[in-house]
Amino acid sequence: MMTFSRRQSKTSRYVLEQMKIYKVLIIVDNIICRGRKMKTIKPLLLMNDDKLSGLEKRAVLNGANELLRIAGANGIAILDMGAWKDRTYLKSDNTLREYCSVDWYMQEGRRSSQKGDQINADVISHHLTFEPWRETKDHYDLMTITSDMYSRGTNFVIGLAHKGIGTLISTFRFRGLNDYSKYECIKTETMHELGHVFGLLPEYRTQDVEDSLGKHCTNLCIMRQGIKLPDDWVRMTNDRLIYGALCNDCRADLRNFFL
Repeated sequence: MMTFSRRQSKTSRYVLEQMKIYKVLIIVDNIICRGRKMKTIKPLLLMNDDKLSGLEKRAVLNGANELLRIAGANGIAILDMGAWKDRTYLKSDNTLREYCSVDWYMQEGRRSSQKGDQINADVISHHLTFEPWRETKDHYDLMTITSDMYSRGTNFVIGLAHKGIGTLISTFRFRGLNDYSKYECIKTETMHELGHVFGLLPEYRTQDVEDSLGKHCTNLCIMRQGIKLPDDWVRMTNDRLIYGALCNDCRADLRNFFL
C-alpha cells in the first residue's frame, strides 16, 4: 500500500494535489486489474486529534496497511493528514469553519453530546459522510480520536463505521494497557472497523454470523464482536497474533469487495 505523509502545517491544497497524482495511479491500477470497480478503489484519508500518541498513530497506520494487504487492494493510497487544519479553518470572527479541521469535527461531537465528556460519534460520522467535496473527490475516511465516545443506544463505542464511506475510532478504552497491548489492540480495532467499511459482513452472508450492534462474525476472527473492554479485545488480539486476522469466510468477503 502507498502512504503519503504530511506535516500538520500543510493544507487541503496538498491533499488535492496528492489526489490528482492518485488519479494517475488509478488508471494504471485499472489497466493491471481489469474488472475492478472504481468505486471501491479510492484513497484512504487518515486524520486524528492532536492528542494521539506516536504509538497509537503507528498502530492505526499499520493496521490499515495490513488489512489492505490482506484484501489485495494494492491500488488504495493512504493519505496521512494528521491533526488536519486547512489554512482557512478559522472564520473572520475566529470561529471554526465547517469541514475544515479535525477540531471542527470534534467541536460538533462535543456540542451535541448528551453524556458529559463523551463525544457524540453519530454526529461526527454524519459529517464525515456528507463532506461537501466527497462527490468530486471520493475517498474513505479513517478518523482517530483519544476521547471517549458513544452512539445512540449505547453507553460507549470504540468505533463507528459506514460501508464505503469511512470510520471513526477511539483509543480511549485502551488507555490503561501497557504499550505492547495498547499498540496491538488499537491495530486490531483499526482492522475491525475498516473491515466494516470494506463490506464486512455482507448481507448475503448468513452462516457464522450474529447481530450484535451490527453484523459480526462468530468465527475465530477480528470481525467478531467485542463488548467487554478491554478484555474482549485483548483476547481477540491474542487470537489475531496466533491464528491470523480473518477467518476464511471474512477473507474471501473482503477480497470480493474490491473485485
